[in-house]
Amino acid sequence: MYKIGTDCSGIEAPIQAIEKIKQKYKIDYSHEFSSEICDYAKKCILENYHPKKIYGDMKKRDVHELEDIDIYIAGFPCQPFSRANKYKTKVDPRLNLFQNCLDVIFEKTPKIFILENVKTLLTLNNGSYFKEIIQQLENNDIYDVNWKILNTKDYGIPQSRDRLYFVGIQKSELKNDFSFPEKIQMKNINDFIDKKDKTKLPIKENNKDLFNNIPKDSVFIDVGFRKSKFVNSNKWAPCITAQPNMWCVPMHRKANINEYLMLQGFPTTFKQPNEISDHQMKIRIGNSMTVNVIEKLLEQCFLAINQINNLKD
Repeated sequence: MYKIGTDCSGIEAPIQAIEKIKQKYKIDYSHEFSSEICDYAKKCILENYHPKKIYGDMKKRDVHELEDIDIYIAGFPCQPFSRANKYKTKVDPRLNLFQNCLDVIFEKTPKIFILENVKTLLTLNNGSYFKEIIQQLENNDIYDVNWKILNTKDYGIPQSRDRLYFVGIQKSELKNDFSFPEKIQMKNINDFIDKKDKTKLPIKENNKDLFNNIPKDSVFIDVGFRKSKFVNSNKWAPCITAQPNMWCVPMHRKANINEYLMLQGFPTTFKQPNEISDHQMKIRIGNSMTVNVIEKLLEQCFLAINQINNLKD
C-alpha cells in the first residue's frame, strides 16, 4: 500500500496515473491528500476522487501535521517563471510555492517525489533558479535527484507539451539506477476527434485569414496563435493551455471537453461537475499535468526500487 499526496493538484493527473498503474501492476495505494486553491479544481477532485483530506492554500497549513506519504507529486505554478521570462524580471522562487513543496519533501521524506514546471525554468536568469532548486532538492544527501524535459507527444498522446520534470528517489530505497522512460509511438491524432459531436460553428470574421492559411489536413489548432503556420497540425495538437482556444478543424467547431480530456490522457468518463461551465472545465484541463507522462515516470520510479518486474508498455 503506497500512500500518495499531491499539491497544486489541479484535476489530479497524478491520481489518474497511479490508478492506471494499479490496474496494470496490482500496486495498491491510498490517496492521503490533495491541495488546491482553486474552487473549480476542488470540485473536480471531489467529484472524481476520494482524498482523505483536501487542503486549500498550502501556504496556510502546518506541514508538520500533514499525513505521512510514500509518494509526493506537485505541479508547482509556472506563472511566476513564465512572467519573469516575458518581462525579463527576477522572481523569488517562494512566489511559486516551490519552498512549500520543499518543506513537504523534507518533513515527510516520501520514497518518491515528482515535481513539474515549465522548461523556461531551466535557462531563466542564466540558469540560476534551476541550479538553486537542484541544490535544495539534493540537500542533506537524502535523494537521488534527476531532471529532464519531456514532451507529451513522445509518450503516446499527440499533444506537443514540453515540461520540465524533477524526479527524486530516496537513496535508501534506490536499488537500481533510475532512468527516464523511453519514447513510445504516438497515437494517431484522428483517434482523438470526438466524432459524435456534430456541432458546427461559423468561423469568426477576424479568424478567416487564419483558417485560409492552415494546412488542409490540420486536425487541432489554437486560434490564439494568429501568426502560426500550424506545421504538423495533422500529427499532433499544440500545447493545451489555460486559454481555451483549441479548434477541431475536421469537425468545424471548437474542441470539446472529451477532446481536451483525451489530449491530456484523461478518460472521457471524467466527471464534469454540474456547476462548472465548459469554459472553466477547459481551463482546468489546460492547467493539468499530462496523465500518461506521470504514469511513465511512476513506472520508472517503481522499477528503480524493484517494485515492478518485467514492465511492458
